[in-house]
Amino acid sequence: MDIKEKKYYPIREVSQITGVRESVIRFWEQQFDELKPLKNRVGQRKYTKEDIDIILLIKKLLYEEEYKISGAQKKLKELLSSDDGGEQMQLFPMEEKLKLSKLKEIKKDIEELLFVLQA
Repeated sequence: MDIKEKKYYPIREVSQITGVRESVIRFWEQQFDELKPLKNRVGQRKYTKEDIDIILLIKKLLYEEEYKISGAQKKLKELLSSDDGGEQMQLFPMEEKLKLSKLKEIKKDIEELLFVLQA
């Protein structure tokens, strides 16, 4: 899907981009503190690329990694707080952050296993 470069995206477009229903996105706004789109004077939501990244990450955590809401909330906070020096997120880099987090966990497990084997 071609995504136009914009400052803000309406919920309908965000739903099409992410493959997540509008009602689900609104529900996630209530569950995840990190997902707080701006609202215009009449209350319409205005999502940024960062909001879209967060929605895609939540979707991955819930649907692919099979976290429950509470686990996804914790993991999302962990992933977003480990942001290196507050670098500006680009559209959809959360996939890479999730892979990096998983690799760090695997590395730690291997190091622990090596320690046990050397003892």
